[in-house]
Amino acid sequence: MVYIMRQLVKTLCVLLLCMFIANVHATAYQSHDSIHHVVQQFMTQHIEAVYNQPAEIKNGKLDSRLNLNQCSSPLEVYLPVGSRDLGRLTVGVKCTDSRPWSLHVPVTITIFKNIIVTARSLSRGELLAESDFKRVKYDMSQLPAGYIEDPTHAVGMELKRRLSTGVPLTTTMIRKPKIIKRGQQVSIVASAGGLEVRMSGKALANGAVGERIRVLNVKSKKKLEGTVTPSGDIKVDI
Repeated sequence: MVYIMRQLVKTLCVLLLCMFIANVHATAYQSHDSIHHVVQQFMTQHIEAVYNQPAEIKNGKLDSRLNLNQCSSPLEVYLPVGSRDLGRLTVGVKCTDSRPWSLHVPVTITIFKNIIVTARSLSRGELLAESDFKRVKYDMSQLPAGYIEDPTHAVGMELKRRLSTGVPLTTTMIRKPKIIKRGQQVSIVASAGGLEVRMSGKALANGAVGERIRVLNVKSKKKLEGTVTPSGDIKVDI
């Protein structure tokens, strides 16, 4: 009798083990390749819509021990709130079926843009010439705000600080040169109805083209405010 009970217990154990193994094999997991595929597809469409140019998209590795249930509905992909879309970032992926799950997939997005960088070391106060720059392809995620793409926007401008070779040029690094110096003798120009009047004046401040500065009418001793013109005159309104 004892022998028969032992055999029954052994048989039951074998049956339970077989059922467990069958259940394990019946469980389908979401492949990591399928997750990477939807992330790649989502980011490709996002970058083309936002930047209108292709990007290099590299998916980071997922933990090989990560087993997620096979999703019966299409995977939902999204950028987390406040997330950037260039450089190293994470993209959200979630399943919303009866056995939901979610995870963040590491991704690196690279877009190269043609910009200008310094071709040599430049000193503060230098007036920039086209030979001072060179065009290079630069990773947009590494670019500072206000970077300059067109060298014509920098030629003739004055450098506000010293720069070493290979530095991306930005709008905060340059300014219009002061062509008018305080105390300088200038021509004050007033025009109305096709009539132009010129008066001798003295600048009361430094000024760049397009800036408004105060000037003194030498004859009347009256102080006026006008705009610095490319020719170095001060144009006033009458």
